[in-house]
Amino acid sequence: MSTNDWVLLVIAVVVALVLLAVLVWTLRHRRAERRRVEAERLRRSVEESRPAVEQRTASADRTEAEARRAAAEAEAKAAEADRLRARSEEERRTAEAAQAQLDERRRRAEELDPGSKGSRGTAGSAEQPGRTEAGETGQAGAHRSDQDFRR
Repeated sequence: MSTNDWVLLVIAVVVALVLLAVLVWTLRHRRAERRRVEAERLRRSVEESRPAVEQRTASADRTEAEARRAAAEAEAKAAEADRLRARSEEERRTAEAAQAQLDERRRRAEELDPGSKGSRGTAGSAEQPGRTEAGETGQAGAHRSDQDFRR
């Protein structure tokens, strides 16, 4: 091979290497551009979706606050129910004690004057309808204590 052939061969190899380098650079540049475009599209999508996500977050915060408020109200109502239940029990004990005192006075009066007009008959007292000789409450007594409970 002559020198001219060698020179042409070297020039051809250099040109091929330059073309290969340009091709690689172009492919890398296009790939980088596609990635930039995709990243920009994703950023726009994020920005477009942000208000909806913020709205959902705010809605969740409102719902959570409402749940806390409802729980606090339920706790307050439970405390009120406990307080009323205790008051009812105290009133019932007071009423039962007063009834026991009345029964004791009635028994004492009967002992002092068994034949008087105010003494009990065998079916129950006229002054206390619904009470039997044993002191048990009938329907009228149950109704009265229901009314006391509602106060």
